[in-house]
Amino acid sequence: MAFLSKDAKKRPGFDNESPLAIELRRVMIRLNRELDLERKRCIMITSSERGEGKSLFALHFSQVLAHHMQKRILLVDGDMRRPVQHTVFQAPLAPGLAEFLSGDASPVAPRKTHLANLDFLPAGRAGENPSLLLQEGRVRRVFDALKLDYDVVVLDCPPVVPVSDPLQFVEVCDGAIYLVMAGRTPRDLCERGVGILRSVGTNIIGVVANNLGEVLPYYFDHKYYGYGERREGARAD
Repeated sequence: MAFLSKDAKKRPGFDNESPLAIELRRVMIRLNRELDLERKRCIMITSSERGEGKSLFALHFSQVLAHHMQKRILLVDGDMRRPVQHTVFQAPLAPGLAEFLSGDASPVAPRKTHLANLDFLPAGRAGENPSLLLQEGRVRRVFDALKLDYDVVVLDCPPVVPVSDPLQFVEVCDGAIYLVMAGRTPRDLCERGVGILRSVGTNIIGVVANNLGEVLPYYFDHKYYGYGERREGARAD
């Protein structure tokens, strides 16, 4: 799906009736059938390489969950090498996940957002080697604590091919959504990323194709389905 405008990073809000939001609701509905979101869940968002839109997907998907579910949603920036979520919400980078993992700041309070039931936890300052923080016991302790306060945790992870960090989160996640950039991500790279995840038993619950708006330009044209004319007519009346 194509889901991001060039200025999407500048503001955390978006139109809940946009083509993007409609597609994300479809993802939410299908995901609920796979995972039963009535139970406590942690969902990993990742991709094979940088630049495939996984962080912005995680952001907007969290917003859709918060808007449509009467649940407490937490967005966690787990990409401690290239964090971005704090810039979207114009919040400090630290304290965050890194400090939570290291035990340097306890308790680390997630930040509030413009949506009443959506909070987010920034990446924090992990230093030059974030993988040292990702010991299994630490990761389990942190996410068990987060699940006490939140119904759904959306974890924005680094891409799986360049670094091993996402594999350290597999044990605490109920499933992974895998982003690919339609028309750009090489097939062999995509397959390699999937293979890496499956090698450690990751429950891959779905693959989301980003950038379809450019590959198939008519895909998000409401007029193609007749909706454009109806909305214009309604305003005229």
